[in-house]
Amino acid sequence: MLRAVSRLCCDGQALEALARRDAYKLFRSAVHTTSTAHNTHNAAGERTRKRKYKTTVLTSAAAAEPPAASAGPAPPPPRRAPPPPPPPPPRRSWVAVAAAVALTSSLGGVYYFSKIKDDTTKKEVKKLKPKDEQEEEGPLYPASGAELPAHVEFLVVGGGTAAFAALRALRAARPDAALLLAGAERAPPYMRPPLSKELWRRPELAAAAADPLSLAFTQYNGKQRRLVYEPLSFYTPLEKLREGGAGAGLARGWRVTRLDLAARSAELSAPGQDPATVTFDKCLIATGSVAKRLPALAPAAAAGRALALHSVRDVARLARALQEPGATRVVVVGAGLLAAELAAALAERARGSALEVVQLCREAAPLDELLPAYLAADAARRLRALGVTLLPDREISSSSVKDGRVHLRLRRAGAEAGGGAGAEAELAADVVVECVGADPSVELAEPAGLELHPELGGIVVNAELQARSNVWAAGDVACFHDVTLGRRRVTHHDHAVLSGRRAAQNMAGRAPPEPYAHQSMFWSDLGPQLGYEAIGIVDSRLPTVGVFSSDAVSDASAAAAAAVSEAGAAAAVSEVGAAAVSEVGAAAAAAAPDNAAPTDRRYERGVVFYTRERRVVGVLLWNLFNRMHVARQVLAQGEFEDLFEVAKLFAPHDEE
Repeated sequence: MLRAVSRLCCDGQALEALARRDAYKLFRSAVHTTSTAHNTHNAAGERTRKRKYKTTVLTSAAAAEPPAASAGPAPPPPRRAPPPPPPPPPRRSWVAVAAAVALTSSLGGVYYFSKIKDDTTKKEVKKLKPKDEQEEEGPLYPASGAELPAHVEFLVVGGGTAAFAALRALRAARPDAALLLAGAERAPPYMRPPLSKELWRRPELAAAAADPLSLAFTQYNGKQRRLVYEPLSFYTPLEKLREGGAGAGLARGWRVTRLDLAARSAELSAPGQDPATVTFDKCLIATGSVAKRLPALAPAAAAGRALALHSVRDVARLARALQEPGATRVVVVGAGLLAAELAAALAERARGSALEVVQLCREAAPLDELLPAYLAADAARRLRALGVTLLPDREISSSSVKDGRVHLRLRRAGAEAGGGAGAEAELAADVVVECVGADPSVELAEPAGLELHPELGGIVVNAELQARSNVWAAGDVACFHDVTLGRRRVTHHDHAVLSGRRAAQNMAGRAPPEPYAHQSMFWSDLGPQLGYEAIGIVDSRLPTVGVFSSDAVSDASAAAAAAVSEAGAAAAVSEVGAAAVSEVGAAAAAAAPDNAAPTDRRYERGVVFYTRERRVVGVLLWNLFNRMHVARQVLAQGEFEDLFEVAKLFAPHDEE
């Protein structure tokens, strides 16, 4: 038999680990073997079991309390701890669960399809007002408020994915009803994930994005897909609804500015038009979110040189700015999913050109708030390999615009302004993209008497997504009760689709209301060599257990990384003196966070379990696809005796 070794790496030390032989016995016990137990077991480093394949196991403890103040720069403010877990669900029969997992695992053997993939610094920021930075393009429909229907049975407020999913579900459940979707954007509902990924592979993007109706992108499988969910012919003409007919109508460019829930009426407004009133029987609020903006970038934003990336119009504006003659540097601000995806996509697009892509963030590494430190370091290396210059541990203290370029004053994250010689540096850019998160769009909620969650944000709804009698909320704006993981607010595409659908089905009233029990997932790509999917609560402050196939873990080339960092640092620094060169160069040369597990490794395939108390609350699949059905089973079960055995179900040793 082949001999295999499992290595347990905790706080930078390598220890040997033990595990069980039978992958399915994990469902026979609900006692979770904690990382502490792993550390004390077999501490002498003796190999006492044989494996059929080699794996690398990495664990992390819960985030420690902030260190005491020192003479160095102050660290960024600590993030709020994840919410406490709800009471544990009733135990399930292990026999039934084992049978279910055995069935899904066997089906996974024939699941050889290509992977199907169906923001975010949380510091002091300023919310972007609903008014766009530039005048909205495209026709207003209807042209005047008099052309809106006076009454509809179902009013859907918002124009994003959750709103569209609800409209489609309502149309299917109640084809005899009059439905109206009112959205502020003049484009019909469209997909948001391609805005930071696939769209940037399209040539002549600036011209193409000006017409969202015809805008298409190439999927990972090479097929073309249009950005909008459905053409305008899918929607019922508003004339028919106004005359009392049934159907699903779309009001484009009409924002709901006031809800009177007692009178069941909504006020709709559009630029240059008198407000109009529409009454309804039932209402769904799916207003999504609004981009956060940094106060320090207000001068650059006023000059049109600092942009958000929240809509297809933002894509068109950014694409136009990047194709301006003489554009040589774009700075992406943020460390979350959106910032990392956009930086990677822009770097791929800029390959072979004079355009440099810089990602600047307060955190120690991109994706630092989502991934364990060792994976965040790996993501940073991959971004550098794509050509992205990274400036971690930096924040913008002020900005100015001169000769059409943005001049950013940078300081170490958490440092006070004017903190001594060399404390600040200057970085010049042609355009800055603010990817620093988003806030739920709840302007309608409080005046309408709806409850807002003080910590998570969003409109408080029950498990059936109902906020009040005849009022529901879905998507980014809903703070719902997850019967498994507690009260949550989720901002992923998958959640928008399924929550919009469930809210609509409950609104339709054809059957007793059902709780929203779906565990939403998200996916992300960093170039062609890395994709990952996750489900549940994915938060780097939680203890994690990561299991990676050892043949897919390799040492990164320190020399190559240093060369990339040195070149990036030299290119990123502006002409402000030797002190500034030293400051920004040191930031760009930083390869990984100080508290990372071994940072000289590249991880190709593996699974990471995020735990809270004794329960698995999140699962991350690193370059592993078509296994989300297994991850859902793991979240449903929750507690296990041995997570190493659970990892076997994901087959991290099998190459895609």
